[in-house]
Amino acid sequence: MKHTIYFSILLSALASNAIAEETRQVDKHEHGVGELNIAIDKNIMDFEFMIPGADIVGFEYEAKSEQDVALVNNALSKFDDFNNIFKIPSDAQCKLDFSEVKINQEEEHDEHDEHDEHDEHDEHDEHDEHDEHDEHDEHDEHDEHDEHDEHDEHDEEVHNEFYAKYSFECGNIKAINEIEFPYFTTFPNSGELEVQFISELGSTSFEVEADEPSINTEGKI
Repeated sequence: MKHTIYFSILLSALASNAIAEETRQVDKHEHGVGELNIAIDKNIMDFEFMIPGADIVGFEYEAKSEQDVALVNNALSKFDDFNNIFKIPSDAQCKLDFSEVKINQEEEHDEHDEHDEHDEHDEHDEHDEHDEHDEHDEHDEHDEHDEHDEHDEHDEEVHNEFYAKYSFECGNIKAINEIEFPYFTTFPNSGELEVQFISELGSTSFEVEADEPSINTEGKI
């Protein structure tokens, strides 16, 4: 586990620097776009995927129905076998040392929730100049029952993200001159992977799509 801790620190530091230098930034929840960090330290190679739920199962809300739960579990089982997601040349003699697959959940509170300028405490509530006796009172379109209250379509939203990490120990890591991504066949809803490839030689960015599902890493390790 020692190399895993070190590697995580290296990945975070180098990835942050690389991303900061990029002029094109990707929205974390941009549908059709997933993120992948690949980092190499000596004979250790790590893959870290962060994919919006919509790209994998067609939705990002929390799975509750029997059908949705089945879709999520099926997707997780596919991530469990990395060969469904990517392929490393066999000449590299890489063996899986560690893997983690899970769902990350993020809650968003936008500007229209129960604490915004349109709630029951704003300039249109029962205590302002448009109090409960005028056309803007607690029964009008700006009160606690209107389209901006805590029950409306703009309040708390949940985004589910598929997270997968794989760590390999390789006997001949310099033999990795290409990485293929059957990921696009496994999950047809996915449209693109934004890849940050990091090694002792520096960092490189790739945009990988279904019509060309591989990256050339020759000379980058």
